[in-house]
Amino acid sequence: MPNNDAHAIAFDIGTTTLVASALNKDGDRIDALTARNPQYKWGQDVLSRVRAINDEPSLLDTLKDELLASMNELISNLTANPSVIQRFTATGNTVMEHILLGVSPASLSKVPYKPVFKDARTLNAKEVGLHANNSATLYTFPMIGGFVGGDAVAASLGCSLQKSDKKTLLVDIGTNSEILLSDGNTIFACAAAAGPAFEAGEIECGMYAAPGAIEGLSVSSDKVELKVVEEATPKGICGSGVVEAVHAFVEIGLIEPSGRIKDRAEVDTNISNIIKKNDDGNVIVLYRDQKIEVKLTQKDIRSFQVAKSAIRAAINILIDRSDIDTDGIDTVYIAGAFGSHLSIEGLLGIGLLPEELRDKVELIGDAALIGAELAISEEHQKEAERIAKDAKYVSLSGSAHFEKEFMRMMDFPLKK
Repeated sequence: MPNNDAHAIAFDIGTTTLVASALNKDGDRIDALTARNPQYKWGQDVLSRVRAINDEPSLLDTLKDELLASMNELISNLTANPSVIQRFTATGNTVMEHILLGVSPASLSKVPYKPVFKDARTLNAKEVGLHANNSATLYTFPMIGGFVGGDAVAASLGCSLQKSDKKTLLVDIGTNSEILLSDGNTIFACAAAAGPAFEAGEIECGMYAAPGAIEGLSVSSDKVELKVVEEATPKGICGSGVVEAVHAFVEIGLIEPSGRIKDRAEVDTNISNIIKKNDDGNVIVLYRDQKIEVKLTQKDIRSFQVAKSAIRAAINILIDRSDIDTDGIDTVYIAGAFGSHLSIEGLLGIGLLPEELRDKVELIGDAALIGAELAISEEHQKEAERIAKDAKYVSLSGSAHFEKEFMRMMDFPLKK
């Protein structure tokens, strides 16, 4: 039900998922809602959407209008009276912020991958296209550079990365994943085009964490126990479920370190019964009834490997760039729209994080949304602008070092 107490609304505009929260007059969250980013029709990742706009410039207005329509629907579902909202904030990656403001992101499709603008902006919310009163404002976050956008700045703000004197790694997992590493003085930042696999995009049976989504599982030698949202009949698998499934099947040897799903004949326990062969290779069947079959395909595993490897390679690059030993990192924050639902053991088990960081990992949820909420105040807006100005952008585009690390980190860790 829409709320009568909302005085401000904050948005985290992800490539795959939109999140909006309503705040009361004290700045406390009273509700939050999510929606799928409707721009997926023009590509699952930011580069696909940039290319679509390059090919047909008039699509910029279409993508902007689609985004605003979803944001306005979220507003209507959060507040019974949008006209009382005086302040909106929005954070997103570089492409999302450009599209929201009607600025072509075409410059990000070619070397040197520079955005048209990086500064924070305070605009009339109604003129941008939000359902708002005539005096309401929209604050959009400053960007660091390249594909490291306002969401990285907001996540830093949300977990107070800039205030800590500890060596801290922040990994904001999403379709366009941002990785930030602070040595206690300087924040180094990069973006990894992981693709949507961690959010169950490009997964054949992928879905949001809605009723019926497999969100976790456990595996023994002869059966799979599923954890399903609201204990409903399985309909598909969400991002956290994919992480746990891949980890579990690597752990018991059903999936080889190379990512190959074994043939049924290669597995000598009854769990082999969940393997079947299709035209594109082997699949692992998680659930089947007369109407539906929920499975992980070989193509799904490959997409997941690419996503995992891109993020891990970016982490390795930042560690090298900052001259911090992996053992010297004090804290690792895992963030993202679904970050709090992930399993630390799963993230370590698939090799997304170095094993040395096992006891230092904290799941902090949607830190970018928390930062967007804080930026309702002008004091925190200024802090966000300082973060963006002082951070050191590390470009991975065309980097031979990144390509080498990306290939090196493609396999899953060997079973101990």
